[in-house]
Amino acid sequence: MAEKHEKTGAREAALRVLDRVEGGAYADILLDSELKNLSATDAGLATELTYGVLRWKLRLDYTIDLFSSIRVAKLERKVLNALRLGAYQLLFLTRVPASAAINESVELVKPDRKRAGFVNAVLRKILSEKESIAMPGEDYPGRRISVSWSHPEWMVRRWVERYGPEEAAEICRAGQEPPPRTIRVNTLMTTRERLAFELKNEGFEAAETRYSPYGLDVRGGGALGAKDQRYYIQDEASQLVPLLLAPGPGEAVLDACSAPGGKTSHMAQLMEKRGSIYALDRNAARLRAVIETASRLGVDKIIKTFEADASAPLGFIEEGTIDAILCDAPCSGLGVLRRAPDSKYRRKEEDIKELAGIQARLLDNLAGYLRKGGRLVYSVCTFEPEETEGTVSGFLEKHGEFSIEDASGYLPPQCSELVDADGFLRTFPHRHGMDGFFAARLRKD
Repeated sequence: MAEKHEKTGAREAALRVLDRVEGGAYADILLDSELKNLSATDAGLATELTYGVLRWKLRLDYTIDLFSSIRVAKLERKVLNALRLGAYQLLFLTRVPASAAINESVELVKPDRKRAGFVNAVLRKILSEKESIAMPGEDYPGRRISVSWSHPEWMVRRWVERYGPEEAAEICRAGQEPPPRTIRVNTLMTTRERLAFELKNEGFEAAETRYSPYGLDVRGGGALGAKDQRYYIQDEASQLVPLLLAPGPGEAVLDACSAPGGKTSHMAQLMEKRGSIYALDRNAARLRAVIETASRLGVDKIIKTFEADASAPLGFIEEGTIDAILCDAPCSGLGVLRRAPDSKYRRKEEDIKELAGIQARLLDNLAGYLRKGGRLVYSVCTFEPEETEGTVSGFLEKHGEFSIEDASGYLPPQCSELVDADGFLRTFPHRHGMDGFFAARLRKD
């Protein structure tokens, strides 16, 4: 009975999170709150179930629709999410016995007998037919890819048009995989080699990243220490952006959209804690994260934080005085969907045009604060043309004093394959095993 109670607790927690995510809440915040009340085993199962359902929601709904007498769109939210949890376990979580997956999902909608009977019937149909479930036909590959790899059809359509159906499917496949655990070594306190050795002694496996000279891919062991001074948890692609800006000791640097502080603290590390970094963010709570990160890593002395909108005049900075600007702009985030699977369903295609407008306003305003001969790096974690080369082209048309500098001239030699013919840094999860990023280095002449 103890085992049953434990697993039901995990499923109930997952159901509560999924129900609220359907209402617009964010999964990571809700799940963190739920996990505080669970055992370690239960927390692991609740996390697996929540993110598993969110990753595969479109495919789960397609499957439920095949066997349900009521269309998914008409189902009560609690019943639908109980079905999703059960279907996910039957289709993807093979270590859970089918009987347990079905019975515990039925328990989630009790004591209502009608709902319980309905959930039981649908899940048993899925179990009996799961080996023969067919995906949509080949008439339109976007629909098949969308269902097979559980990405919204509008995203898939855009990727099919640009990259073809095979690579579009690979992008979606990579988006379904849990992201690697990558850290950036705080070289002000240790070396990559020493930290790798120490982590191995602590029960982890640590391997040097291929492209970033500061990164380690970590496997095994327990949870990484969020308050550890020796490193910062940061994807390899994100680590390359400060390297492209290459801030040096004694320089004045502006980080226009600095939260949560990963790139800010990395720049302070590259500057050897000498110079000034003006770290901006519109959100006071997120700005506190910048301060906490900088303090933990021992680089807070050169970072000055300001709650400010970088697309509006900055009264605390004189124009033409900044040596280097990083604009890691708000974007659609389509390159990091694997980190927040619920964002796939929250994002709309029309958001891209709106975000491109925000990005353009940021660059227009920041241009004046850069000194002549200074450089600006514009970066986003997405692939979409309107937010990447489109934003850069629009900026250059309005600001003839700026020109593109080839990224390969500033990144480590091993990064040459990440730089395209236009000199832009581009990374893709399915090609490079890291988040999808775009970055351009611009010089003010």
